[in-house]
Parts: sequence; C-alpha cells; structure tokens
Amino acid sequence: MTLTFLTALVVLMLGSLGLARQSLDKIPRFQHSMEIVGGKLCVFGGKSTSTGVSLSDFLLDYRCVDVTKSINQASPQWKRQSSASRFAMPPLAQQSSVYDRDNHIIVPYGGQTPDTFSKANHLAVFCTKFEAWGASNIVDNDPRRYLHTAVLQVASGDMIIFGGASDATTNHQDNGRWLNVNRMVLDQPRHGIHAASRGIGNERKIAVGTIITDNGDDTPAAINKIVQHSSVLLNDTQMVVLGGNVYDSVANKAVNLLFDSVHIYDVDRMKWSTKNCTGDIPPPRSAFSASLRDRSIYIYGGVNVTGWSQLFGDLYKLDTDTWKWSKLPTPNAPAPRYAHQMKTLGHYLVVTHGYINTGKDKYSGDEDIYFYDLDKQAFVSSYSPSGIAKSELDTQWIVGASHKTKGILAICYILTL
Repeated sequence: MTLTFLTALVVLMLGSLGLARQSLDKIPRFQHSMEIVGGKLCVFGGKSTSTGVSLSDFLLDYRCVDVTKSINQASPQWKRQSSASRFAMPPLAQQSSVYDRDNHIIVPYGGQTPDTFSKANHLAVFCTKFEAWGASNIVDNDPRRYLHTAVLQVASGDMIIFGGASDATTNHQDNGRWLNVNRMVLDQPRHGIHAASRGIGNERKIAVGTIITDNGDDTPAAINKIVQHSSVLLNDTQMVVLGGNVYDSVANKAVNLLFDSVHIYDVDRMKWSTKNCTGDIPPPRSAFSASLRDRSIYIYGGVNVTGWSQLFGDLYKLDTDTWKWSKLPTPNAPAPRYAHQMKTLGHYLVVTHGYINTGKDKYSGDEDIYFYDLDKQAFVSSYSPSGIAKSELDTQWIVGASHKTKGILAICYILTL
C-alpha cells in the first residue's frame, strides 16, 4: 500500500529533533478513539467538557501510556507522541478508527469536525512506523458521517463501515442516516487476493481509498439507519451489531434497540442473519463500548437516549457459542458513562474516559483510565502486563528506533513514495 503524507516531513522532522516525552497531566475526554499500538495504549481526538463544534471544543491531543509496564490507575504516566504535531492532527470527535498492523497505520474515519475542516476530503492517517500524522492520498467522496462503526477485516485489509448519520455538525446540509454496509480498501494487494478467494475476480486493481457499497442482502428493517451502536468482528468474517438506536419517524423520536437479539453481517458473503439471545438481557442503550475476547463480547456503559438522563455503569458478557448474556459483578466501578472507549488486553478490559454526570446534572468528560480484571471480576487499582502475549501488546514486530534514526527513516520513506 502507498500513502502520500503531505505534512509528514514537518511532523517527522520534529520527531528527529527529539521532542521530550514528559508525563502529562490528566485531562477530561470523551467521544475519542483508542488503539493499542507498539506496546502503548493511545487515545486521540474527542472533546473535553463541551459538546460544541467550535475548534476550541476539540482536543488536538494524541497521548499514550506504556502497557508493557505496570500502571497505577490513579496516576498513569501519559506521554505525548514525540512527533505527533498539534498542527498535523485533525480535530475529530465521535469518529471511528481502525489499526491496520500490517501497514503500520491508524485510520480514523468520519466524525464531527469544526466547520472549517469538514470539507477536507483527504483522510488523515497516523503512521505508527514513524509516529506521525499526515494527509494521505485516500480521498473520501462520501459525505462525512458520525455515530457509525468501523471494523477492520485483517484478511482483506478492508475497513467495514456501517450506520451513522450526517448533519450540520459534519458539514452536510441535509440530515440523514446511512443504510448500507460500505467498505474502504486500505490495502490493494490484500483486497484483490481476498476478493479472488471469494470468487470476485475483478477487484485486484481497485485503488486504495475506494469505498465500495456492498450489493448483498438489504439491511434488516430493525437496524435500518442505525446510530450509536457497537460492532465487533468475530472470526474476521462476522460483524456483530449490538444496541444503538433508530429513528421513529411516526413518533418523531429516537428508539433504543433491544439486546434480546443481535444482527450479524457476513462480510465475505454479504449476508445478514439474526441470533436470538437469552440470559441476563442488558437494558437497551446507545453510545456504549464493546470489546471481543476469544468468543465472548463484552459491553460496558452507555446511555438511554430517551431523555439522556439514564447513564449505565454495568458490564455484560455475551457468549457467542450459546448467545447467552451474563451480567458481571462490578465492584469498585467508576461513575456510569457513555461516549467512552474499551479494549480487551489480556485478562483486562481497559476503559478510557467517557461522558459522566459530575453532580447536580452537570456533565463533563472523565480524565481517568480504568482496569477491569476478568479473572477477579472487579475493577482494580493497578494493571500488570504479566502473562499478556506480545501479539496483544502489539510488540511482536517492533524494531526500536532512536529519534535521530526516525528522522533519517522519514526522509527515506518519503523519497520512496
């Protein structure tokens, strides 16, 4: 895959000068992205206290904590990426993101932006190899959306995009919700080879950044134009869609979807199916987080969009062999929240930030990180990397580079584009 970084030279040269990686003060954050990259858990984008869409409402901040070392929950050592320039990072909130390890890139997609940025049709990407933001040669011709989900199919290198809405906060003149499943090609060779394995032989030369609307099954009526849901990719083929809400045009209101069934999209066959669920069915909610461990899906937090006053702080597990829900105990749980992020890391669920009620119906982003120990079934005060595989920490293929080396590598990389 070839990416052209218009701003990379400036950003990467900053890295070559060796910017200090000092520990940062904690800041409130919500509506952000989170990825585990190269032994670091990184958060970027989002907002801090305001839900507005002025430039000052967005966090131009990309920071990481080292997950190859033990972490004290109350005092994590956040450090800013050495070459992540404040001026190169796009202001985003309520975006999705995927991390393509094979190509060393994080691709945020969609999201709210300030008015002056919304018309930009070049996707910003973060190159993890050189730790730099840049504008790629990927051009998104679709109207910007938010409140959607995106998952990465490793085999094809495709980003599978589903649901979401476009409105004035995404610089789209008409309010609308998205219906079909789309996929963006992030790796031309992988996409072509995988398409051929599915019996589709005319996609070997589809350009990187092409968005394809799947022409398989129609989206089920129950999740037609869904927003604020979660999606996880099971076995690299089955996109499981959970929760969220749809718009009831007759009642003129958003309606939360139930968790007594889940919809599954086979991204290879382009077929939808439904699984009925049993057990401790979670109350309906939106803007929650979901994460996959082995064959179990965990969901945490969320909000009831009917009134927006009921926030959730509970945790549920869905066994995808039996499709049975279980409610897990949550001793030492933090405040109920939504618009947070959660990732599975070994036997931990790692939760970052989120929108919380700080008292007397005043809301703000949360500044903290939390660790739920699946073995102890409790939120714990510290994290240890002991026993966590290098593949999960994303340290399996790391080759260390000094700041001076990064500058040389950057120039070599740019000259080969």
